[in-house]
Amino acid sequence: MKKSTIGFFATVAVLVLAIIVVLLMGTLKSGKKTTEVAEVSVPITVMEVKTGGIEDVIDLTGYVDPRDTVNVMSKIPGKFTSKVVEKGTYVNKDQVIAYVTREDVGVQFEPFPVKSPIAGVVAKFMFDPGAMVGPQLPLAVVVDIETVLIKTSVVEKDFAKVKMGQLARVFTDAYPDRFFEGRVSRIAPTLDQASHTAEIEIRVPNYDHSLRPGMFSRVELVVDKHDNVPVVPKTVVSKRMGKDIIFVFNPQAGIVEMRDTRLGFYDLKNYEILDGVKPGELVVTEDQAILQNGVKATVTKKIGDQAVIQPETSQSGTGQTEVK
Repeated sequence: MKKSTIGFFATVAVLVLAIIVVLLMGTLKSGKKTTEVAEVSVPITVMEVKTGGIEDVIDLTGYVDPRDTVNVMSKIPGKFTSKVVEKGTYVNKDQVIAYVTREDVGVQFEPFPVKSPIAGVVAKFMFDPGAMVGPQLPLAVVVDIETVLIKTSVVEKDFAKVKMGQLARVFTDAYPDRFFEGRVSRIAPTLDQASHTAEIEIRVPNYDHSLRPGMFSRVELVVDKHDNVPVVPKTVVSKRMGKDIIFVFNPQAGIVEMRDTRLGFYDLKNYEILDGVKPGELVVTEDQAILQNGVKATVTKKIGDQAVIQPETSQSGTGQTEVK
């Protein structure tokens, strides 16, 4: 009986020892796997921070307006006999656009020519042929589009940046492959109390009459410029807890470092770096959401030397610039 009891406890002890060994082996294996996961290297795409010029740009929208609008009237009362040109036609100064015939009982008159007082585009005819017109009734409207105006507004925080003569680049849906250059020609002296905005006008040469009244336009207003400063594309900058963050690759340690960054000018494509990253350092250009400070990384792609995204352009000689 005593031997049987001793044998039972010996068996239990062996089983307990076996369970402990199995648990320890499982823990060691789990720890090994955890170590392996921590050592996984994240593939990243980087580029070297370069120095260059960058503009401070305000993004605006507006509509194309003619420089001048003139009502064309007949000098005599009579019947609107005929149109010589159609709506949308470009006419020269003193060009005949219509005829009006005076009507008196028993008297026949020659048609009287109605001429445009300015060079421009016939925006519309106010009457159809057959209508009675006179010196007090506009027969047609002609608009001067040799130069056009872009009317837009700036918000209060940008008002002090805007100055007469500043360069503006005008983009339209009608011409997606080019832009038009203009200059600030008027700044409203006061702001609207309701919207806290100020109206401005941008004068744009339009020698080939590509821009037409009513076109929607997007304007890049250049209010300042810095040269020889660190510049990175906007895709390099991400937000973490309300801060501007750039991930920098440390090639010696093989890790990425999360840097708080102070930004300067923004030209809608690139940022100026004031603090946090230096020229020559390698910055991560994509997939920053999966990164953390100190994570191991491997560079799988390095973008070329051109860090700043700027369109290649060529002047067309008509106040327009083609974007290549």
